[in-house]
Amino acid sequence: MFLRSTLFLFALVWALFTSAQCGDTEVAFTSTTGQWGQEMGWQLYYFAGEDTLLVADFEGMGDFAETTDTLCLEDGCYTLFATDSWGDGWNGGALASDVALEGFDAEFYLGDGFFGFLNFSVGDTECTFLIPGCTDPEALNYTQGSTVDDGTCIYIETFGYLDNGVSLNREYIYYAPADMEPDAPLVFVLHGYGGEALGMFSFSGFRELADEEGFGVVFPQGALDSGGTPHWNANFDFSDVNDHAFLSQLAGYLQATHGHEADCTYSCGYSNGGYMSYSLACDNAETFRGIGSVGGLMGGNDWNNCAPSQPVPVIHLHGTADNTVAYEGSPFDAGNWGGTPGVEAIVETWAGWNNCTEVTETALPDLDPSDGSTVDLITHSGGDYGYEARVYRVNGGGHSWFGSWDNMDITSAVEMWSFWSQFCGTSISVDDLQTLQTELVRWDGVQFTALESCRVRVCDVAGRTVFDRPMVAGQSAPFEGCGQIFLMSARQSDGAYQQLKFRVD
Repeated sequence: MFLRSTLFLFALVWALFTSAQCGDTEVAFTSTTGQWGQEMGWQLYYFAGEDTLLVADFEGMGDFAETTDTLCLEDGCYTLFATDSWGDGWNGGALASDVALEGFDAEFYLGDGFFGFLNFSVGDTECTFLIPGCTDPEALNYTQGSTVDDGTCIYIETFGYLDNGVSLNREYIYYAPADMEPDAPLVFVLHGYGGEALGMFSFSGFRELADEEGFGVVFPQGALDSGGTPHWNANFDFSDVNDHAFLSQLAGYLQATHGHEADCTYSCGYSNGGYMSYSLACDNAETFRGIGSVGGLMGGNDWNNCAPSQPVPVIHLHGTADNTVAYEGSPFDAGNWGGTPGVEAIVETWAGWNNCTEVTETALPDLDPSDGSTVDLITHSGGDYGYEARVYRVNGGGHSWFGSWDNMDITSAVEMWSFWSQFCGTSISVDDLQTLQTELVRWDGVQFTALESCRVRVCDVAGRTVFDRPMVAGQSAPFEGCGQIFLMSARQSDGAYQQLKFRVD
């Protein structure tokens, strides 16, 4: 009994002693996780003059769990940086304070996205918070809690099109440089099966090319198939979505609205987006005057029935070790993904439709011996209107958007734009694009370290965003993957950017 009483008194005295040590404002922050609680996190920063100090942080460990952190906060300005590793907000999770603070007098929760901010002050300090980001709640990349719009807002726009007299709505992202001249070209960039428009916007390289070359680019969003997966219906048996109507009508709308040259409108895509671009060339050659495919073939129905209304320049980039869409083609599933010969036979057929008379094969320089692959260029030339058909055979390459993952000797966006621009303007080289990059972030195999303040986004090979957050110079952020190759894209509001391919084992 004496020992128990002594321990109780000791605990009481210690609690009173430690409480008395806080000569400022003692605040109990209670973190309550919701569903997927392990994705929830936050970091609390204190602004001390020109220094930003990390005061506390939290990472959820389970669902519907409650954790309390008692902090002694001196008077001043604070920013809570809230994160969600999946990118869909806290899913019922919340952070509460037991003390009413200026700017934080109730529960806070991250509504959506990978990150957001909460700015508050303690005491009578006058605070001015300069948190750059997209401040428009209607934007695709709205940054919760940002106070200064940095001009980076991305908007999903809605387009109504007619499908056999029925009006339907679909979504897309449109981008054009501020100084784009009238009659500029227009490029469609289609994501892969299961991908998203935002992913192609982030990693395809076409946004940077648009800035440099002065054309418009559109990233449409595929509709869901019966299994709930975003896709493009390249005349497949398994889908009844009329993507031909959507994309061709969208092209006409953007040409009229933004003054794009109808003769210089092109489509390209990754994987399923490549299939769809071939399908557009078959059925809508009067709208899409050139196409490109990266890792996508023709579907069996298109192969058997394709009858382009006019010649179409075709460029195809494909890895010989592609285990998703085989370089050699496939006789199986002929009404959908298969039923066609290999890449070279398909492109040779398009070259014949263009009345090409010459064929050459050239080994391109192995600019990056460490990537384990090389590239041969097969060119069919001498066609009508000077049109060509090309194959970039990536020897040892996989199912990749080259220049972002896998082979680094070529850059998919650059090769396609250089090909089309022969027929509509000037060309840009791979070296030209590389010189536009600035080293903003370093990856050491475990974490990113920002060399300059920027926003960092990571996509997986399907084009899905798996990491997205702002970073200040000197800050590090861990990243965990699962034996995959990823693409990191870092950008500053003034246009400086960096792309980095990396693997997490």
